[in-house]
Amino acid sequence: MHPAVASYQRDHPRRTLLRFGPYVLLQTLGEGEFGKVKLGVHTDYGEEVAVKLIKRGNLDTELRMSKVTREINVLKDVKHPNIVRLFDVIETDKYIGIILEFANGGELFDHILAHRYLKEDAASKLFAQLISGVHYLHSKNIVHRDLKLENLLLDKGRNVIITDFGFANTFETPQDDLMTTSCGSPCYAAPELVITDGTYVGTAVDIWSCGVILYAMLSGYLPFDDDPANPDGDNINLLYKYILNTTLQFPSHISDSAQDLLLRMLVPEPTERATLREVMAHPWLAAHS
Repeated sequence: MHPAVASYQRDHPRRTLLRFGPYVLLQTLGEGEFGKVKLGVHTDYGEEVAVKLIKRGNLDTELRMSKVTREINVLKDVKHPNIVRLFDVIETDKYIGIILEFANGGELFDHILAHRYLKEDAASKLFAQLISGVHYLHSKNIVHRDLKLENLLLDKGRNVIITDFGFANTFETPQDDLMTTSCGSPCYAAPELVITDGTYVGTAVDIWSCGVILYAMLSGYLPFDDDPANPDGDNINLLYKYILNTTLQFPSHISDSAQDLLLRMLVPEPTERATLREVMAHPWLAAHS
């Protein structure tokens, strides 16, 4: 018997093991918009996977169904060491199951919390992997649009794995890289998502989110979340007013080089924000270029 199955049965002796296709379903790893993500073990090969179980009953609108279809289509089209791998899609009367690589190192969010913040050599390696994955996506005309710590996992070798492509979208050419749907998590979303006429450059939005992630890696907290009038960032309009009117502050332990990179990425005006190529060429990432 697989060790994960034996451990689960020891912890839950009264529960019947659930099966989904060729997989035994064990503990819940997380909850998404449309259902749960469970650890699965292949009954023949013992391979551990993450099974994203989506209840068909939750896909009650065209918009919701299109998000699931888009995520599957994007994942079928990508192959990169820092992007979660899609193994299979299993459909039943009640569920759509997306069978994904299991990144057993947990969320990057929890890894940072456990250390309070990351030292720059560790952060530089992880950030280079994130940028490598995002650059690959953009080279395939895909923008993620919901990059945040909770959507970055670690594998057993402590490498970054980008997940959750429900908001991802494609564009035909760099000239067509204009998106219209506002999405993503407010604290990671670029100002132009709220304060423009409804169109924005998707690749630039991903770069802003990567800047927020890097700031959180190095400081242990998010930038721009210290507005006394809006402490939780719940009021999106207040949040973006604050971003536009506040100079970015840094903890004293962050190096000048890292601050310079962040000041190039977290630029409210998207046309003045660093491009991905400029980020990749920055001296702070030289060790992992």
